[in-house]
Amino acid sequence: MSCTSGSEQHEQLDPVTISFHDLQSGEDLSEKIEEAFGFKGLGLIVIKDYPEFQAKRERILRAIRKFALLSDEVKDKCAVPQANYSFGWSHGKEKMKNGIPDFAKGSYYARPHADIITDDEELKRQYPETYLDNVWPKTDCPELENAFKDMSRVQIDMGHHICKLFDRYLHKLTGGKHKLDTFYNMLKDSVAYKGRMLHYFPVEPELNSSIDGLCGWHLDHGCITCLLSPLYLDLEGNVLPKPNECGLYVKSPRNGSVNKVDIPADCLVIQLGEFFQILSGGLLRATPHCVRSSKSLNITREQLAVFMDCPPTQLLKLPEFSLPQEEVFNTPFLPDGVPELKSRIVGAETYRDFAKNTFKAYLQ
Repeated sequence: MSCTSGSEQHEQLDPVTISFHDLQSGEDLSEKIEEAFGFKGLGLIVIKDYPEFQAKRERILRAIRKFALLSDEVKDKCAVPQANYSFGWSHGKEKMKNGIPDFAKGSYYARPHADIITDDEELKRQYPETYLDNVWPKTDCPELENAFKDMSRVQIDMGHHICKLFDRYLHKLTGGKHKLDTFYNMLKDSVAYKGRMLHYFPVEPELNSSIDGLCGWHLDHGCITCLLSPLYLDLEGNVLPKPNECGLYVKSPRNGSVNKVDIPADCLVIQLGEFFQILSGGLLRATPHCVRSSKSLNITREQLAVFMDCPPTQLLKLPEFSLPQEEVFNTPFLPDGVPELKSRIVGAETYRDFAKNTFKAYLQ
């Protein structure tokens, strides 16, 4: 397969796939980690064979749709502007491409494993994107909370397994300078996870003519992201096969090719975020990606991403085995309009500083 950029022809990369059974067996998957997250990879890995999660997947994705179809008056009760809309409902607040507000999708943000993580009002005032409490539509859509927490537990479990693989790979690659279980313990004890439930509204086809027309090019700024296979529904709520022209698109750091990644319905995907790129000294790489929804006026797309981030006070510091700083903070083939990593670390001493800078950069 190939992908054309101007007059240049590029080989298209297929995502690396592993079985959940291999994760449980303790098999050394370092070659797979390097293939997926090294300098030639797509910055993601597909995991198959996780038992008995399909019912949980459909339950949460249908709940997302139900909430998104409520009246604006009801949904706005769950909006949290003081957190830059990074908790609760958000619609038309992000500016992902050319400074144009994004009305094509609605998002509902929540912490998956703790509704409240602090009573410190000063922390909530200074870092609302990290420390504010969850909000839930307990009367208007009561199933959303339980379905979200049930599904996200599976995604978090998968993320913990992948962190173990990262640690094993980096331990070998650095001759033991990266200690085993470093990333695993960092995330296992963190309270900074965030889930994003996504509903893509039907849009006029001309608004979705380019692959980044709906969810523009961006990089996840945290540690890792766990994605479900999206659910496509008609206007009556019937499940549809995935349309061919839409999906997740990822830019390869190897050659700049744009690669379409289809997640099978019985699989999950783990993507790397920029903060783990930093903490790995650039040995693991995050990649720009975007989403194209369906061109049909009669189809919606539902998705859940769980962002697994380190403790808010984790220092933004390169490890002793790091590549040169300019290599760590460089994103090859960065699409136009995406804020550079090096611009968002300015003045940031901790993860929460970096997260605050990032939210501001994407919401300007």
